[in-house]
Amino acid sequence: MFDVLFHRGFRGLVARTACPVILLALVGCEGDGSTALTPVEEWTAQAEYEFGDQLEGDALFGFFLDVRVPADGSNVYVLDSEASEVTIRNPGGAVIRRVGRAGEGPGEFSSPSRLVFFDDGFYVRDDRRITRFTRDGELTGTDAFPRGVDYRALGVQYWAMFTDRSFLALASPHTLEMPGSQDPTEDLALLRVSEDRGSWTTETLALSSFKDYFSSIPVDGDPFPVNQPWLAPDHFQEDPRNNSIVVSRTRTTLPGVVDLVEVSTTGDTLWTRRIHLPPIPLSEDSIVAKVDEMAAVVVQAAATGTGSPRLKSRIRDSWMIPEYWPAVRQIRLMSNGEIWFRPPGHDDRRIWYAVRKGEEDGAIRKVFAPESFVPHDVNDTHVWGVRRDEMDVGYVAGLRLERAARE
Repeated sequence: MFDVLFHRGFRGLVARTACPVILLALVGCEGDGSTALTPVEEWTAQAEYEFGDQLEGDALFGFFLDVRVPADGSNVYVLDSEASEVTIRNPGGAVIRRVGRAGEGPGEFSSPSRLVFFDDGFYVRDDRRITRFTRDGELTGTDAFPRGVDYRALGVQYWAMFTDRSFLALASPHTLEMPGSQDPTEDLALLRVSEDRGSWTTETLALSSFKDYFSSIPVDGDPFPVNQPWLAPDHFQEDPRNNSIVVSRTRTTLPGVVDLVEVSTTGDTLWTRRIHLPPIPLSEDSIVAKVDEMAAVVVQAAATGTGSPRLKSRIRDSWMIPEYWPAVRQIRLMSNGEIWFRPPGHDDRRIWYAVRKGEEDGAIRKVFAPESFVPHDVNDTHVWGVRRDEMDVGYVAGLRLERAARE
């Protein structure tokens, strides 16, 4: 899963959803209903570098990692959230410098969860602030999250910082109410928080629609919340260097369609692209497996009986079951300007798609990578990310990208 670190900073919403995703209500990118498939160029990702677990005793990583690489591929930057540390390494894994530690002082981190590149450095986001460094790891400054900012009388969740030192924030997930309330809120605001003459102000860049995404089933007389596994709310990624966000939209009338939209911090639409992939049918076996999985969750959380046929029937009746899988769940914006995503439901778990931000047509990349590998960043020659073994131990891996030979 892309951006597993989001799970830690957005606990209120994650408690009710299988993955933290945002559905933005944006105008445009509806297209003309064309069903022509987007052409693809096939690429392979071959293992070349890997480090972790047993590298001279100093690369035993925790579970939550973020990985970034510069364009020239000279170094690899690894944020280990559990160690509250960024290590700058060469591609072979040797440590060049260690940055940060747990704490609240300058250059220290409090539950860090995101590593982001700027043109002349990088920053680490933690629970309280943004801490900025040069590419060499020298501390250049700290930007505390503004206090006293609210939306509908509730606090906000900070997500990123742009080059103009404004912040990207999300309205508190508590603004969403579960079905059954008298006046349920179906939209979650995506906000820009900026300073104006000594005061912090908020502007709504877009509304994140969660309509129909949450439902509930009765368990021992009380409603138990469940989310819709095949309604894929749209996901977003920030682009701090360009002061914009990129949004994927999949709730269209056409199966296999992904609409990508780039929006500036001033609310202007900068780029749109529609991607049409072969739709993947949703099988009965997949439905039954997901019902069984949710029934086990309900039994454990509610401490009630077993996964009875009646419970499973209630779960199934609460879901909207489409004919096809959603085309995408989450996206990742890479340092080279590509947007990577994996199609859920595909039998081949090696497949990733890569779309170049700014390109309005033409072929996109279809990349075959090892099944256990999740990409985090890309430069001209390699894709870097995390590979997990059968014991769920994480290794940082760099795979060489090569154009597949034509038959």
